[in-house]
Amino acid sequence: MRLTRLGGPDAFEPATVPVPVPGPGEFLVRVGACGVCGHDALARGGSLSSKVGDILGHEIAGKIESVGSSELEGWLGKRVALVQRRPCGDCADCIAGNTSHCRLGPGFYGDDVQGGYAEYVVAGPLNSVEVPDSIDDATAAILACGVGTSFHALRLADVKGGDVIVITGASGGVGLHAVQLAAHFNVVVIATTTSPSKVKPIQEAGATVVLVNPSGSEIRAAAAGFNRPRGADAVLEITGAPQFTTSLRSLGPRGRLVLIGNVSPATLQLDPGLTILKELQIRGSSHATRSDLVEVVSLVSTGQIRPFISQKFPLGDVAQAHAVIDARNQTGRLVIIP
Repeated sequence: MRLTRLGGPDAFEPATVPVPVPGPGEFLVRVGACGVCGHDALARGGSLSSKVGDILGHEIAGKIESVGSSELEGWLGKRVALVQRRPCGDCADCIAGNTSHCRLGPGFYGDDVQGGYAEYVVAGPLNSVEVPDSIDDATAAILACGVGTSFHALRLADVKGGDVIVITGASGGVGLHAVQLAAHFNVVVIATTTSPSKVKPIQEAGATVVLVNPSGSEIRAAAAGFNRPRGADAVLEITGAPQFTTSLRSLGPRGRLVLIGNVSPATLQLDPGLTILKELQIRGSSHATRSDLVEVVSLVSTGQIRPFISQKFPLGDVAQAHAVIDARNQTGRLVIIP
């Protein structure tokens, strides 16, 4: 399904393109499933670097059908989940393990290279993790982005058991998994959402407190119930501009705000006085690395984390899936099945 213009959910049309040919060090993956992410919606609308003719989709899982060089023959037939950026493996960022920062490799699916709204993609060992048969394709597809993004951000939040964390936008594909992961690591979760109808699934994911459209003072009051009278230890800010100011005000001294998403791209208003007086830290968090994905696959395969998929769509119904994303009323992740 190719992007034929920048705009609404109906911007996709079917297209026939040549099957990609893997080069040395690469292999061809038949796509078993591809998640649909808010990033895709921003790309479709022209807020990112996407252009007419692109094939979007970066949450990909599938089976390796051919290899571009003999040393990879051991990968043939394996089922894999893919990290959304293909790194080079040789630059300083890659050597340090920060593969999400690499800009010398092939790049990001859907932005730089053909994405997963298609029957095939090219991948390589540096962005592929084998998944066991106990994890189906739809679940495997959302492990790197839907689950791995939260896993990566929680590490940057530097939280430990007993800490109090605020998770905004907690009903979405990243949010629900962030709640579940934080609870799994014995972190107290105060989750926020925009609708009372979303409270129950967030509670079921592990949130101790769920607040609907709260103010900063309401969040601090909730944190006070867990011996944090001046605010939470950390925030995972998934919505970005809509909640950034409130999230900053919900933190206690030396609190960490980890910015994951920005659903409505805009300039953020930072209160410098508050940030200075409380010695707050603001950190950006990109996507999971391959090492993150390895750990996520282990957590899921052993039943410690249960990914949330709310709806599945055939490849030809990408527009319908994007309409659901735009409505912002789903819980969990959406998945395309080619």
